[in-house]
Amino acid sequence: MASPHGGARLGTRFGPYELRSLIGVGGMGEVYRAFDTHRERMVAVKLLRPEVAADPNFQERFRRESRVAARLQEPHVIPVHDFGAIDGVLYIDMRLVDGASLKEVLRAEGPLEPGRAASIIAQVGAALDAAHAGGLVHRDIKPENVLLTPDDFAYLVDFGIAHADEDASVTRTGMVIGSCAYMAAERFSGGPVGPPSDVYALTCLLYECLTGRPPFEAGDLRQLMSAHMFAPPPRPSAARRGVSRAFDDVIARGMAKQPAARFPSAGELARAATAAATSSQVAAAADVRPPTDTRQFSAMYPNPAATGYTPYPPPPPPVQRAAPQAAARSRFGRTQVALIAATVVL
Repeated sequence: MASPHGGARLGTRFGPYELRSLIGVGGMGEVYRAFDTHRERMVAVKLLRPEVAADPNFQERFRRESRVAARLQEPHVIPVHDFGAIDGVLYIDMRLVDGASLKEVLRAEGPLEPGRAASIIAQVGAALDAAHAGGLVHRDIKPENVLLTPDDFAYLVDFGIAHADEDASVTRTGMVIGSCAYMAAERFSGGPVGPPSDVYALTCLLYECLTGRPPFEAGDLRQLMSAHMFAPPPRPSAARRGVSRAFDDVIARGMAKQPAARFPSAGELARAATAAATSSQVAAAADVRPPTDTRQFSAMYPNPAATGYTPYPPPPPPVQRAAPQAAARSRFGRTQVALIAATVVL
């Protein structure tokens, strides 16, 4: 049965593919867990949604994603087995990866530990550097487009709006393409878009990993655009306790308004984030060291009361009684010595 949010082809046969379950639905495509009857293996099949299948613009975007993903030989980009059209319906056959989107992980777990956040950013950064080396700009970096396996291996997905370097982000009709919560200033102004735009978006992603929220949140698109274009980058250390101030510098540079002022590559951003995470760990270790003027209590310390540590109440003073004979005095002396020894031990 089809879901109201997509999956109209669920349970049907599409060429050699048995579409067994719906993995996810995006603005352009539906992704199914499918069985390839020719190669006898489970795969992920992405199909152009019926609602947009007749639109030439969406057709071109889908074809572009197919070509881009197929040519990127990078571990953090899901491998493409095949792509084309069956009965006029465009499709992409990809490796099936079990996991959840970074968006789902953040929703379920909240902010990530700095080291884990830096690791995910480094993996996504590697995929971006590979795309940039091939002259491509992703243009839609966001938590929904990062897939995480159970052991935190990250994949960058959805190259549907990737374009050649220096293409603008605004279409001829004035529509902004991409997710506005992660867009650099030049994306809104219609300026040239290149790798620095992806670096900005990846920095926004780092901020969200550290704090659980995107850098800017606004009631409407105009306010959001204004924040990305004019507001100073927020400080993650102010948004969440335990985040090192070193991350403030990373975010400030990665979200600089001028593209030339940002990190020169996604990899450079990732290395800065890793260094900031390392400084966080060192600072955390330093915080748990005991004060230098603290002396450890020892049972052999000649005066336990001087340590400020009193585990038990002090013993009562000995009762002074007359000793009529020497033997009694000797027994009392032994008792007094025993009490003093017990005090020292305590």
